[in-house]
Amino acid sequence: MGEPVGKKVIQEKEFTLFYDYDELRDGKLSLLSDDGKIDWFRYRMEAIFLLPLKKLFDRDSDTHKQLNSAPNAEWPWTAMITAAFSLLLNGIEALGSFLPGNKTITKEHYIKNKKSKNYFAFKQFIVNYMKDWDICVENTSYRNKEGQRYENVYLPLILWDHFRNGIAHAFVVKGGGIEYEADEKGFLIKYNGYLEIGPIKFFQDFEKALENYFVEVRDRYRTEFISQFNRAYPSQHSDCNRDLALD
Repeated sequence: MGEPVGKKVIQEKEFTLFYDYDELRDGKLSLLSDDGKIDWFRYRMEAIFLLPLKKLFDRDSDTHKQLNSAPNAEWPWTAMITAAFSLLLNGIEALGSFLPGNKTITKEHYIKNKKSKNYFAFKQFIVNYMKDWDICVENTSYRNKEGQRYENVYLPLILWDHFRNGIAHAFVVKGGGIEYEADEKGFLIKYNGYLEIGPIKFFQDFEKALENYFVEVRDRYRTEFISQFNRAYPSQHSDCNRDLALD
């Protein structure tokens, strides 16, 4: 990590929003109250994740235009929106990990690994705060092990297994894609079952969800949030230091 730029005042102390400086060097992060830790986490999330992504998902921004070439551009061209969407899905998983664990299977048309807490963290954020995406979708090309099309598929599971994992493991969305044309409705079914997700609409819904998320982690989910925070960002005097969080 390079030299931190800027500071944020929380409970009358200046913070860089980087764990190694704020806790390991200065020993200040663990001194914050629970509300202060929630503030620190939110400011950090905004600085390293949300605000940069807002530029990537704003089609009118210079950043978006520089990193996503026009359709008729000659090689070499760039399409950052795919990587940006992958980052967004990973961020949803990270935020969901601060909610109470819940491995209840509800609308899943299949489940590969019931022990995968990462998927259930991702799902829980969508279930709680992005209800328009907590749905089943018909007429896709996704198939079961026998090669038969599913009558419908659970969208959070598809977003996890085929979008998030597909991009992370092979630079590919399996059975679907990311398409601006789908932004008006959120998603489209094209090419005999190909599921297209509108990235701008999805990001806008995510951004709206954050307000309710941070309201609830201050109240309803405070205990779970602070417990996970202390594991992820342990006190420099804690035995957990052998599992230090990385910037």
